[in-house]
Amino acid sequence: MTEAELIIIGNGMACQRLLAELVQQPNRPTRIVVFGAESKPAYNRVLLSSLLSNELPDSAAELASPDWYAEHGIELVCDDAVVLIDRERKLVVSRHGRYRRYQQLVLACGALPLTPTYAEDDSKHLLPGICHFRNWQDLATLRLAGQQLQHAVVVGGGFLGLEAAEGLRKLGMQVSLLQRGAYLLNRQLDATAATLLQQQLSARGLSIFTNSEIDRLNYKRGQLQSVRLTSGQQLKAHIVVLALGIKPNISLAQQAGLTVNHGIVVNADLQSSDSAIYALGECIELNGETFGLVAPVNAQATQLAQTLCGKTAPYCSEHAATQLKISGIALSSCGDIAALCANSNANADSFDASTDYLDAELFEYRRLWWRGPYLVGAVLYGDTGLSQQLSQLINQQQPYYGCRSSLLLGQIALGEIEPAPTDSAEKPAAVSQPQQQDAA
Repeated sequence: MTEAELIIIGNGMACQRLLAELVQQPNRPTRIVVFGAESKPAYNRVLLSSLLSNELPDSAAELASPDWYAEHGIELVCDDAVVLIDRERKLVVSRHGRYRRYQQLVLACGALPLTPTYAEDDSKHLLPGICHFRNWQDLATLRLAGQQLQHAVVVGGGFLGLEAAEGLRKLGMQVSLLQRGAYLLNRQLDATAATLLQQQLSARGLSIFTNSEIDRLNYKRGQLQSVRLTSGQQLKAHIVVLALGIKPNISLAQQAGLTVNHGIVVNADLQSSDSAIYALGECIELNGETFGLVAPVNAQATQLAQTLCGKTAPYCSEHAATQLKISGIALSSCGDIAALCANSNANADSFDASTDYLDAELFEYRRLWWRGPYLVGAVLYGDTGLSQQLSQLINQQQPYYGCRSSLLLGQIALGEIEPAPTDSAEKPAAVSQPQQQDAA
């Protein structure tokens, strides 16, 4: 049994970004082994909805070919998840009986999709006609459904739910979308932007039901026929797609005796409670925050690559703008919009003013939230050209003393923003970024 300098558990986007960073380091670990649970090398999960709607070929999602790993001296083990970590012996054991020793171990286990009780049996297996939209196998299932079935119900009005619903609609299915909240994307948008979004999606043929949940699944001869909502309404459904969010995959870390909470608890160096074990991506928790967006995970990979090569580079979380991937609809959100909307009157520390612009006929809307001279949140709908500029202003906590309407309308560049006249302005408390429960 050979010993690897570095073993990485999980071959998703976080792992691949880490590998891409590592191979550029002059003193990188020479013996790297990667274990992946899926049968194919890493791919871009963010593009699954674009593959479903046939906007992109499957090859567009490929992050690395098997040859790439071999060329860089990396041993890739697919379709063989690690099931045991022996920390005392620094040993991992895979499902198919592979044993590998490690000097350093990285957990990139990702996240698991949330599953409501009505969708699974007593053994926690999904019932017939129920699927998630999380991996390549799910993509194959939905493509087959588009060819053979007529009615679909998508549960979840977040990014992934909307993209799955639009993809199935483009395959010719009649799609009903259920959102438990009062409006779509209620963690990323305010009510005005969500109304514009619902109007555009409904005009395309999606049937959208807000404040709605499934109460019962109806089968005939083992085949799903319809669902009953808590309101009593019946909807035809030959397949139900669950897009209700994710939870960090902590089972392996928990079995190994590492400190876990909502995720695998790590410090600023992305180091777990075991000094030889690190973690990154959707499986971790840092200062009470979990991560579901691509941008922070990529930043973690960059930092961790340096740490594994002996450099000190603590990770610092930033707000990342989130964007919808549906052709013809542009929106962007940055900041904890759900908290800003919910606390408009309840929390004086949340914000003290907001600036907005609306052209309902052109489906254009912008809203900025302020706390003193600091921008703490932004929603853009229709024209998202200001997204990067506003995200930078939020992340840098740079005070803005100019005309807010000019900034809102894109009439001033970020480089033209004057520095603060004094140091007396109180900086806003860090606002936790709402997680994209169906992304990265």
